[in-house]
Amino acid sequence: MKLSFAVSTLALMLMSGTAIAAVTPAILTSDGNTVPACVKPDRLMQFMKARNKTLDERLDSIAADYKTHGTALGVRWDYAFFQMLVETNWLSYKAPNGKWGDVKPAQNNFAGLGATGNGTPGESFEDVSTGVLGHLGHIRLYSGNPVEEPAAERTKLVTDIILPWAQGFDRPVTFTDLTKRWSPTDKGYSDDIETVAKSYRGKFCTGNEEEETVAEVPAADETASVETAPHKADESGDQSEKDILANKKMALGVNADETSLATGETKTKVASLSAPALPAEPANSACKVFTASYGGAKALLIASKGEGLTRYTALSVHEGKENAQAEAFIKVYAKGGEMVGSFSSEDEALAKAFELCPES
Repeated sequence: MKLSFAVSTLALMLMSGTAIAAVTPAILTSDGNTVPACVKPDRLMQFMKARNKTLDERLDSIAADYKTHGTALGVRWDYAFFQMLVETNWLSYKAPNGKWGDVKPAQNNFAGLGATGNGTPGESFEDVSTGVLGHLGHIRLYSGNPVEEPAAERTKLVTDIILPWAQGFDRPVTFTDLTKRWSPTDKGYSDDIETVAKSYRGKFCTGNEEEETVAEVPAADETASVETAPHKADESGDQSEKDILANKKMALGVNADETSLATGETKTKVASLSAPALPAEPANSACKVFTASYGGAKALLIASKGEGLTRYTALSVHEGKENAQAEAFIKVYAKGGEMVGSFSSEDEALAKAFELCPES
């Protein structure tokens, strides 16, 4: 059940005695609504670890997961990440008094999906990546443009409730609008998300940011060739900024508009992937090379075909999570694809990709 606590930082703005919710961006990205270049996964992790110094190492890729899935789904993944921090109390899953919420860390549920109060734990996901995908798919439903096969069963259960509401707007739905349905009893919900966003920007968005050099994960219909610029380590500043949500709620779940619905648990089996040897593409065949990243040092090469095009994706993964992250990527972005090989670096995977697709 969603727990409410006093907010240490006043997020509501007052105008003529009336509380005005903070202005937040639209849920879906567009030409005028993009994730700022200063928002990078490793900086988000530094930002979070400054407040949660005991973060489980299995969550080290979570910011990269938000970027990977959010980019592909066209969702403002930076604000989704900030929402996750509010929902889980910086991934501690505990209230400031130390008590656990209904959702536990092992569930990989980052937005209280299905946790409707009275001890209902909500949905569980097989791994961090799938949990992030479930959260982002649920957010996209609130934009009025749901995905066809959401990762969360909860999303499927409430589509008939949320979709008519979301499609009733004559403008893009924002994270501020999200408050009205996601957490209607907490009028400051979107303000709390914006407070976290402002805290991040104040530390990392100084106006002197380098351009992003890592290629975005391609959506299913993209055909642009890969950018092969090397990954660059980010230099980030002081970590001493106070925890602005030290006395904040841990919203581990109740979506009040959904509380009358039952929830299910979804589990997806992780397959063990083999690496067949593939021949180079014939000279007259269409192929493209892409990069994608979960933030790890190792790399896999994923091959998939569709619409007359063979796609080779050099996918950076974390050691020990290769199969799970490859399976998650194939399930969402390379349906029907297979792993061509495993490599010690992205450069090696790209070299193989260009060997198989020399005309890219």
